[in-house]
Amino acid sequence: MSWWGPAVFAFCSAGWALALAAVWTLRRRLARIDDAEHELRGAATAIGLAAEGELGPLLQLELDRMGAALADLAEARGARPAPPSDLEAGRLAQVLANVIANAAEHGVGPVEVRTRHEGRLLSLELSNRDRPRGGDKGPGTGRGRGVVIAKRAARELGGRVRVERDGVFTRTVVELPADDADPPRRRAA
Repeated sequence: MSWWGPAVFAFCSAGWALALAAVWTLRRRLARIDDAEHELRGAATAIGLAAEGELGPLLQLELDRMGAALADLAEARGARPAPPSDLEAGRLAQVLANVIANAAEHGVGPVEVRTRHEGRLLSLELSNRDRPRGGDKGPGTGRGRGVVIAKRAARELGGRVRVERDGVFTRTVVELPADDADPPRRRAA
């Protein structure tokens, strides 16, 4: 008998053991996602019910943002949840909150903000000075996650997010489609 038979068997057995371990780990992670989604959905519902009829616009926007994130969690685990009541508002909240927080957290000094409305396009531009390299977070700390979320949410709204760096400054541009309504105009004095 050649040595190939036992070697192949050992190799295949090791491969199956690794595959089973990976499946077990994935199942545990998906169960944690299910638990987190359940708990967050319950908390969001309770907050919305507790403040029913008295929600300020910022709190309502954050609840919409939470609803969009919960829909993402459900999709990640393969479920087809009913969309939140205002998924579009939640996606818009994801875009704006993440690009603003990113500029404030990863830059230094003031953040310059400009808006434009050209035709059927609304633009928001944030510019700020980059934080010196010594203050950067290390790899694997989540840096950049907010921009990834903002880009995906903007795409789902029919827009986009661009981030441009020149070594000293970062410029983030959010472009979203405008609705059919004309922008408010200033009256001549």
